Amino acid sequence: MKRPVLTLLFLVVFTISLQAQDKLIKKNGAIIEGKVTEVGVREVRYQINPEPNSAKFVIRKAELSHIVFGNGETFVISDRPVAIESSVRPRVTNNEYGRNILTISPFKALDSGPGFGFSYERLVGNGQHIGIILPVSFIFHDYNIYDPLIGSNAKYLTNFYISPGVKIYPFGQRKVTYAVGPNIVTGFVKDTYSNYVSYPGGGGYYNSIESSRFRLGLVVNNYLNFQITSHINLGINGGLGMRYLDRQNSSSGFFYSNNDLSIIGEFAFNFGFRF
Repeated sequence: MKRPVLTLLFLVVFTISLQAQDKLIKKNGAIIEGKVTEVGVREVRYQINPEPNSAKFVIRKAELSHIVFGNGETFVISDRPVAIESSVRPRVTNNEYGRNILTISPFKALDSGPGFGFSYERLVGNGQHIGIILPVSFIFHDYNIYDPLIGSNAKYLTNFYISPGVKIYPFGQRKVTYAVGPNIVTGFVKDTYSNYVSYPGGGGYYNSIESSRFRLGLVVNNYLNFQITSHINLGINGGLGMRYLDRQNSSSGFFYSNNDLSIIGEFAFNFGFRF
């Protein structure tokens, strides 16, 4: 008599435990039955065996659609993204930015004077850690000197520089990006020198001499860019280097060549379009 009663009691308890189980419904339709012990911010902990010391399992809330508890209550998993701490916030991938950059420098200063410039840059490699850049610069400079003995002197300089180079991005592409790299500075300078020559008895004439220069040097530039949007960036760059060659020819037959080393530099504000 006792055995049937115990068996019946065990079946009743087992049936009640089954009915009290929770159901975790996954987004793909799969159902996990067990006892939910904790619902956290990003994960849910549960047990399959009702024993207190049995193994505990963990599943990400992102995998679940909803939870049906044993008492009939339903808990729907929200699709709203959870705020990510700044320390684990994902970085912007390099693929979000284009590999081509067109830049205008409304203000650019070289050792020969102030001016403006343009450049084109192409980023290479999967990580976009290297850029090939081709800047061009235009420098216009003129000044007048008055000497009471010989009259007024005027000098006009037109400078054109092309400076192919390489940029190295040690930290890749970010919202704020640093780069460093060398540029071969090739300069073509045209000088026009004019002075007024006076006659002792009065009157006079203007004497003009034109000359051209070829300059060659190397500058190491440092760049700091701010990616305002995925297509617009602002930046500055500055660098120092050495000029190795400076040759001059003039219309008067004068030839000058200076192979001595001289310090050169540049500084620029840049506005770029990326695509």
